[in-house]
Amino acid sequence: MEDFFRTCCNDQDYLDFLQELVNSDRIDGGAALGVTKMVIDGRCDELSQPQWNTFLKHVAELNYVDGCTRCATPIPWCEMLEALDNGGYCNYCVHKMEKGE
Repeated sequence: MEDFFRTCCNDQDYLDFLQELVNSDRIDGGAALGVTKMVIDGRCDELSQPQWNTFLKHVAELNYVDGCTRCATPIPWCEMLEALDNGGYCNYCVHKMEKGE
């Protein structure tokens, strides 16, 4: 999982998602918040292993849905915040469920 999130640090959509987490106060202050801001600022390569471990444990892994709970489709970063709030469903499945399908 570590390699996956290291790769994500080069993805602007992921960085935008992290900024959404920061803006919505979803990251506890202190070390986790500071490390997240470093990642957003493009300083991922500067993180020490303990900082990286903090990021993985307190930010990356807690704020990630591997795939839609209903259809297993990967959740795009632009929908991840909503998926975290709605039980892990993609927007399409939420729409279908709201229509009773």
